[in-house]
Amino acid sequence: MNTITIQFAGFCAQSPKYTFNSRVAMKSNCKPSKWAIGRVTGLRIDDDNNWNYTIVFDYPQGYSDELTEDELADENELLCLN
Repeated sequence: MNTITIQFAGFCAQSPKYTFNSRVAMKSNCKPSKWAIGRVTGLRIDDDNNWNYTIVFDYPQGYSDELTEDELADENELLCLN
């Protein structure tokens, strides 16, 4: 697998909390045991220097969505909440 290094010229950009292939859960109002789990497949930084993550969820249909850091929890965090 190739290693991709991203370097920023601006001073405002922070490193992303999650990287490619990180296992994450989409936070929801329901019990954490019902949260959708998936893998980070894409990263995008918006005009406000906020990271957006493309997540492919563990569903047979391959459902994906783009979410912000605030909408996600690390899979290990999810295990602690259950």
